[in-house]
Amino acid sequence: MPVRLHRDLPWITAPRRALERPVTTTVGIARAGGELTNLQILRALAASLVLVHHVAGHAQALRGADRPFPAVDGMLGVWGVALFFALSGFLMARLVTRDAPVVFLTHRVSRIFPTYFAVVALFAGLLHAVGLEFGGVSMLSLSLAPGGQRSYPLNVEWTLTLEVSFYVALFGLAAAGLARRLVPFAAGWLVLLAVAWPLLPPGSRNLMPPPLYLVPVTLACMPFAGGLLLPRMIAAGWIRPGAALLALPFAAACFAVDTASARGIGGIAAVLLVGAAVTAPQIRRKGPAARGLIALGDWSYVLYLVHPPVLALAARFCPPHWSGLAYGSVAIAGALAATALLGPLDVAFYRRLRGRIDAVRPATLRGIAAAFLVVFAGCAVWGSAETARDDWAEATARRTFATLPAGTWTSPGEARAAIAGRHIALPATMMAAVETVQRLSATELLVSAYAFDPAQKSRHMEIALFCGGHLVVLDKPRRLRPDLAGRPGFEAVGKRRIGYRVRVPADACGPDTIIPAVIDGDGLMAVLPVAPPAASPGTAGGQPGAP
Repeated sequence: MPVRLHRDLPWITAPRRALERPVTTTVGIARAGGELTNLQILRALAASLVLVHHVAGHAQALRGADRPFPAVDGMLGVWGVALFFALSGFLMARLVTRDAPVVFLTHRVSRIFPTYFAVVALFAGLLHAVGLEFGGVSMLSLSLAPGGQRSYPLNVEWTLTLEVSFYVALFGLAAAGLARRLVPFAAGWLVLLAVAWPLLPPGSRNLMPPPLYLVPVTLACMPFAGGLLLPRMIAAGWIRPGAALLALPFAAACFAVDTASARGIGGIAAVLLVGAAVTAPQIRRKGPAARGLIALGDWSYVLYLVHPPVLALAARFCPPHWSGLAYGSVAIAGALAATALLGPLDVAFYRRLRGRIDAVRPATLRGIAAAFLVVFAGCAVWGSAETARDDWAEATARRTFATLPAGTWTSPGEARAAIAGRHIALPATMMAAVETVQRLSATELLVSAYAFDPAQKSRHMEIALFCGGHLVVLDKPRRLRPDLAGRPGFEAVGKRRIGYRVRVPADACGPDTIIPAVIDGDGLMAVLPVAPPAASPGTAGGQPGAP
């Protein structure tokens, strides 16, 4: 949707003399009811950065292509997401004070979910038709509630879970009559992020999406919180077009820190860029280049959603001998073509849906908002409780593994002897096996396994993969295995998740060097035999993760 500012600016509460300072471009646009085309172009840039980042990841993971500039393309996703969040924070600061709380929430929900559901349904059918795996379709994942890491249909939903969480938090602030306190709220949030970040355990810093209890202290939220402050900063004359130059050292600093920290540092750069774009003269819709970029900004949400499955389809149909550059060119062209086809439909549909929402009776609107909040909060609590339980089980398992003698996991024989010597072997009734070790690409192996104890059907077991004597992966069972129900001993498996599909880096492990084990909540464990390596499935199945 085009970004416009209206004549009344209740979201800027700076003194009148601040509005009369030389920074008049934003105010001039606002008085004229003008369009902030610069922000549309930033949206197009943000979506393009994420697209290029994912093209490089897919070319490497699915086709074994080299990444010529891995440090740069690794940061493109971080910067793109930071720009999206900073833009959102700036715009939400206006909308949350302009609209009634329930109208604000229903408008935001209607902008995110219908298009998301439509894209998921469309590509679920397309990928299934060509034999590609399409997973992650569950109530918890489709709710976009912050419940911790899980499988998602498109593998980019972690940003949407944070975005919807921002909307719900702002709705709560407005419903409590505190929308005018947005500036101290955002400033306090930034202080909380700065104080809490060094205190977080390293394993929790880059957990995307975070569970509900970690959302307020996740550094990826920094650009949104900073964006909430932009209207006041612009009105006070603290942000000028030259702020874009100040963004450069922060963007460069991202290369010197880990990804989790880069999300915060890159967020500062993103906030400065958005402020500079707002205060600078707005680019007019003249010429094909300007019109094309602005249109891509209008359709950026669609581009963000459709590009992962389009990239997987491109990997499926591009000949194996094609270079990474050739694949990337086809993938980008396909993503842009799908966006050009679906983007106008998305914009038109949202306009019509928003008009329908505005015509609904307030009482009905409150009921719709309440129903959404109940589902969203319930899924967030449910998923976060699962994440907390899994984190505790993982920490317990790691402590148990650490009690075994050094060198235990250098060979299956050593591991079995150590387990037997400590009397911590799983009972003989336990049935488990590694079924396949497939080479997905030059960089990844896929390990498929199952574990089930018919004598104790509720026994929860995690799979651990060791390479070179070191624990590489620890994961819970995420897959149903109805195909096993007909085998002796599996009659009672029911709807329990007993299947594992775990990716391991090929540079750390080889098909013949992986030592798999399962461990239950009481610390009992067993070493599993590894099946002979299967042939490479080429480009079938799966998608690399989000930025």
